[in-house]
Amino acid sequence: MPLYLTAAHSSRVTKSAQRSASSARRHSSSPFALAPRTKPSSQRTKSKSDALDQDVGQDEDEDEDEAEARLVPIGKVLTTVSVDTAKDVLSAVQHARASMFTPIPDRAGMNSVRISEVLNFQRNMPPVVTLAHVHALLAASSKTERQIAALQSAGKLRKIKVTGRGNDISGTGEVLISMDALQALLVRSDVAPDVVTDFCNVLRRQHRATSISPQDLPPTHVTVLTRAGFLVSSSLFGSRNLSLAGSSLVSATKISRAASGTSDAVGGDAAFENLGGVGTARRRQSNPNFSQHFQGSDLALSVPNIGPYLRLLTAGREHLLELLGKSKYREGPLYLLRERWDGAVDSDNRVSVAKRIRGEFSGVMPAKTKKWKDLYGLNFDWVVEECLGAGLIELFETRSVGLGIRALT
Repeated sequence: MPLYLTAAHSSRVTKSAQRSASSARRHSSSPFALAPRTKPSSQRTKSKSDALDQDVGQDEDEDEDEAEARLVPIGKVLTTVSVDTAKDVLSAVQHARASMFTPIPDRAGMNSVRISEVLNFQRNMPPVVTLAHVHALLAASSKTERQIAALQSAGKLRKIKVTGRGNDISGTGEVLISMDALQALLVRSDVAPDVVTDFCNVLRRQHRATSISPQDLPPTHVTVLTRAGFLVSSSLFGSRNLSLAGSSLVSATKISRAASGTSDAVGGDAAFENLGGVGTARRRQSNPNFSQHFQGSDLALSVPNIGPYLRLLTAGREHLLELLGKSKYREGPLYLLRERWDGAVDSDNRVSVAKRIRGEFSGVMPAKTKKWKDLYGLNFDWVVEECLGAGLIELFETRSVGLGIRALT
């Protein structure tokens, strides 16, 4: 018996060749058998909120790209804005008055003093509408002009010419106001009831007149209505374009002969009007020329606070054109310009709510934006209609981003 045949050798367990072959065939039959094994990556899985923020960032980048790229129009340019509640001139005037301001949001970031200031400013705006705004809601055609003339003849609408102000602003030379709104404005002012009655009777007799004669009312009524802002001497408008040397009261000869330190040395009491100002200067009541000042010229119709109204209108138009000027081609999607007008404000959408829960920055408060800080909540659609009627912008349809807006100046 050979010496290498021991019990230890015979007790070894060996795999059969058939089993090893079958095992090899089983492993080799898989296409991933030779692929190297790798451990799972240690990269942290993004949460749903992070993915949502990333999507928002991508959307903002896409919006910027759309603002920089030239829009492709489909050939149709909108000359008017279609509003369901504005079908005629009176309804267009009412719509323009009602849609001028945006309601104060719940999360405005303003204290009670500022909220009161904003509400009082909005309340004191005169109920007038520019003729350009009416042309933006209705076609600027002869049909619209005939409707305005018919309403004037019926005593339902008054046209006020703003001759002394807004000469450099297109579309603000004439404003419209309904007779009911004018009467309500007279009643709300400090004008006596008898003065209101006489003034309304004169307006009913002269339906289409934009000015009245001083002889139509007593001198005391003229003084009260002038101080309240409902009448302005039309002679003040004639010297709007006069230079300093061309005015008779502020000419070099008269000033040189006046005593130094007196009011005549700076042009006298009427220097403001003679230089083109609108309103009534502070004169001494004992001056005999005060009552004669209104005797030789007509009295133009006006409304109180027409100055703040025109300044707000001008600021809104300039801000809209400034936002359009930030784009490369001075055009962009209408929805993107609306977002720029409102500012990156904190809202109640899901992104802002998620950021507030995490304690992150979710946008500035509305009180910090120009819309509420300087423009007192002026509505974006209202400003677009103003600029459209004045010919400062145009709206056109695009293939992919809806309505586009383009500056024309």
